[in-house]
Amino acid sequence: RAMRVLPYLGVLASSTHGQPRVPRKPVGHDLTLYRDVALVRQRLELDGATATVAVPEGVTADDALVIDGDAKLRSGEPGALVVDFGAAGHHSIVLGYITDKLRWDAAYTLIATPARDHAVLRGALAIRNTSKIALHGPAHVIDGELGAWRTRRATQVAGEVAAPDAASPPPPRDLGPLVLPPGETRVALVEGQPRRMRAVLVYDPIGTKLDNTGSEPLRDVSLGVTEPASPKVSESLEIARDAHETAGLPAGPVRLLERRSDNTLAVIGESRLFDAQTRRSTALTVAIGTAVGVTGSRERRELTDEESRHRLVEEFVIEIASTRAEPVDVLVREHLYRGQTWALAYWSVRDIHQEGAQSVTMRERVPAHGKVKIMYVVVYTWGT
Repeated sequence: RAMRVLPYLGVLASSTHGQPRVPRKPVGHDLTLYRDVALVRQRLELDGATATVAVPEGVTADDALVIDGDAKLRSGEPGALVVDFGAAGHHSIVLGYITDKLRWDAAYTLIATPARDHAVLRGALAIRNTSKIALHGPAHVIDGELGAWRTRRATQVAGEVAAPDAASPPPPRDLGPLVLPPGETRVALVEGQPRRMRAVLVYDPIGTKLDNTGSEPLRDVSLGVTEPASPKVSESLEIARDAHETAGLPAGPVRLLERRSDNTLAVIGESRLFDAQTRRSTALTVAIGTAVGVTGSRERRELTDEESRHRLVEEFVIEIASTRAEPVDVLVREHLYRGQTWALAYWSVRDIHQEGAQSVTMRERVPAHGKVKIMYVVVYTWGT
């Protein structure tokens, strides 16, 4: 059946005479917020041989787990679980379950100085609690989906932090102790120190729209070449990234603001930060316009599908042309979109870095009124 997963609604502890008692201590929650669901670990202090724990209708004994403590669960009336301790007394347990009633979005601002040589990163998480009850306790956010948790329920609910279904999951971001009443709560994510910023041109002809996150590469010969690559090169601002400051920050939109000399703020660019495709990047880039006099092109020179050897080889040439009177530095961002089992066999530039699971950046200087060509060869493999 389709499982309805809702948050904890309250606790009624039953004595041996059937009279309800309240817990001795306040209920506390450990919250781990994923993109699709939240994992809740609930600490309870209960008296009696059995205790009836009120839960949302649809949550049964098969959907919850006693993580810490000696007790068995069985389903009670709709909206209730019965915890059986086997003997009367005072008992401490931790109950774990999943809810889809905590949703969140992240958003950021970068505030640049008038000289555009430094910027400060700020960010916040908007958490929407539609469970109709308050949840409180230490919390983390993980920018990934927990996925098919029911097949791994014991390890994911009981673990300190479960890993989402991703090839390179991000670390959890500690949010500290939170109180989440019904409705929306804003939680600060980061308010960093000024970071160096400089102008850079960025050529990203394909983007992330074709990315296949599967372990077996897509072998369609037309992939990535049916539509001509964009010739647009973007004027961008590049901000140095502090690995400790930004570790585990979830992806979200960003507005780049410039603080004018009269202390007013003006929007000069919009983009996204901390997507999986740029998780390993040492810098953040935000486009502020189209580069005048600089264009790019992307051509596939080879495609060899060696099915008997379980590998596919592609060769690309990127060309950047400039009509400007001075040399320009260009960052080329290429996406290895066929799959995540790739490796570069050759590249023609010295300055090359992996940004995420399926992207690399290559930097090159284009001479005045000149051109440069960048070539690379990527090899995809798959199992037998």
